[in-house]
Amino acid sequence: MVEGKVEPREVNWRHWLPWTEIFQGFKLALDPYKLMLAVGGVVVTALGWWVLALLFNTEKPVWNEGAITAYSGKTEDERRARAWKDYKERRHYWNIRYEAAGPQDSTEYIDALDLAETPAEFKLLTALQKANFSWTALIDDEKDDNVKKDLEKAERNDALRDKVATLKANIRKPAGRLRTWPWFEDRGPNPYLLVTGQSGRTWERGHFWEWLLTEQLPILAEPLAKMLRPVFFFFRPNIGLLNSFYFMLVTLWTLLTWAIFGGAITRIAAIQIARDEKITATEALRYTWRHLLGYLGAPLVPFLIMGLILVGMMLFGLGHLVPWLGEFIFDGLLWWLMLIAGLAMAGMLIGLVSWPMMAASVSVDASGLWDAFNYPYQYFYQSTWRYAWYNFVALIYGAVIIFVVGVVGSMAVYLSKWGVSQTPFTQTVDRDPSFLFVYAPTSFGWRELLLQGVQLQDGSQVVDPRTGKIDEANYNKFLGRDKNFVDRGEMGVVNAIGAGMVTVWLCLFFLLILSFGYSYFWSVSTLIYMLLRRDVDDRELEEVHLDEDDESPYGGPLLAGAGLQPAAVPGRQTLTMAPVAPAPTASSNTPPAAPVGSPPTASAPPKTPDAGDGAASTPNG
Repeated sequence: MVEGKVEPREVNWRHWLPWTEIFQGFKLALDPYKLMLAVGGVVVTALGWWVLALLFNTEKPVWNEGAITAYSGKTEDERRARAWKDYKERRHYWNIRYEAAGPQDSTEYIDALDLAETPAEFKLLTALQKANFSWTALIDDEKDDNVKKDLEKAERNDALRDKVATLKANIRKPAGRLRTWPWFEDRGPNPYLLVTGQSGRTWERGHFWEWLLTEQLPILAEPLAKMLRPVFFFFRPNIGLLNSFYFMLVTLWTLLTWAIFGGAITRIAAIQIARDEKITATEALRYTWRHLLGYLGAPLVPFLIMGLILVGMMLFGLGHLVPWLGEFIFDGLLWWLMLIAGLAMAGMLIGLVSWPMMAASVSVDASGLWDAFNYPYQYFYQSTWRYAWYNFVALIYGAVIIFVVGVVGSMAVYLSKWGVSQTPFTQTVDRDPSFLFVYAPTSFGWRELLLQGVQLQDGSQVVDPRTGKIDEANYNKFLGRDKNFVDRGEMGVVNAIGAGMVTVWLCLFFLLILSFGYSYFWSVSTLIYMLLRRDVDDRELEEVHLDEDDESPYGGPLLAGAGLQPAAVPGRQTLTMAPVAPAPTASSNTPPAAPVGSPPTASAPPKTPDAGDGAASTPNG
């Protein structure tokens, strides 16, 4: 008797360790169509933010002592107090708007008008600033003994001391958080300089997690961070009507941009994950356009729900305005309703981290507006720990590959300069190519990387070798930017034009490097959605919705989960594809079997032989 061989079962890692699917991230992200779409999304987002910033960056309000006559009040002090209160409110609104929409190279500093709480305190801080922050000089110059005592008392005031210290520090106001172009956003030190130890900082043991969370996480989750940034501005206390409208427009523009470009990236990723096939960027954009309501509307649903909750809270606030009744009934007995409303709003806000899965839901399942919002929120709250674990793996893996991509990209840029600088007689004829990179992107420390070792005629260096940072004074000397902008310094007009043209190529190459992180973000978000869908709804990764005009690049329609029977999920449409029947061979007269599930066809009547065939005639001849 022949013993049969028993083949060992193949270990199905996708079943036992589903999170290993995330290691497809590099392959998924390194796709030309996705990179192109990511570049488009980055540029369109920045362009919209810049235009809105120009429209809403209004002129700074100025305190005018003479304007107090326009305010009502019995005495001059009352009118001054009312004018001051109105001015401080307008100044507060402007400071918020300047932080978001002001120019990145801010020339505004925190001054006495920002710190003073009363006109008298503003007058004192201004006088102290003129006295070079010397209390002794200020007190000695005062002749009134009572005023001197007040000044001596003010000198011992801790709050006032803190304000004086802030003025002495000469702190620039934050600016341009919703206006800066991607080439100039701060994304930490240059990866290549970090690896080679030239960044001015050293790797320290035990600081990996700090580096991962503070520097790499914002880069990995940059699309999500940019969507949430205007939202966080919107929910600041007392921001004013104009600022609220501005942040709403920025949020809508961001959502619309990534509904199109992010949706197209997730669509390409969904087809790749499910069928290991590719569609073009044009096909993905067509799909996105057909389902734009779901892509754009789903992330707006949480804001609409919060808006309805806010209306209810405002109605509650009307009762709060009534004296006695407000304190005892609305505030005292019914405040628990406001706690529930606040909890619901917090749940909506926290759930916004599932925004990338909303786009994935439409790309994978063609979900409608409500389902595209509902299912990602359900997956997030029902499988919170799985969601956290998948994102943790994606973070660690993504941090490594994006850091490597950053190192390779920075090395390529550096070597392009280094190779040209090795040309014979370069130093003899004073044609070192370093001047070509004076306008290089500052993000990822590219400008510091490319200006390493550049010296002025007096021997000083543009990049400080101790800190790895650009010395602003030497940099301006190299550019010829003196106070009057007259002397061209060590660069001529032709040099500046050449540097500007090289900068265009650097910016394009920078966008390509940056787009890899965006491509990875949206691709892995699609994969995480499909993994959570399998965990919660028991649906396989191979299941993906296909529109009628979705075609395979190899000809014929794409197959979605061929031969599979997906579990029915309420509110979702699934496609059940029948297996393809084998083609008949030339030697076979047997017709091919009808596909499973196809409608029965009527049998053709048998052919009646005629007399020419030599058959018997019918009774009717």
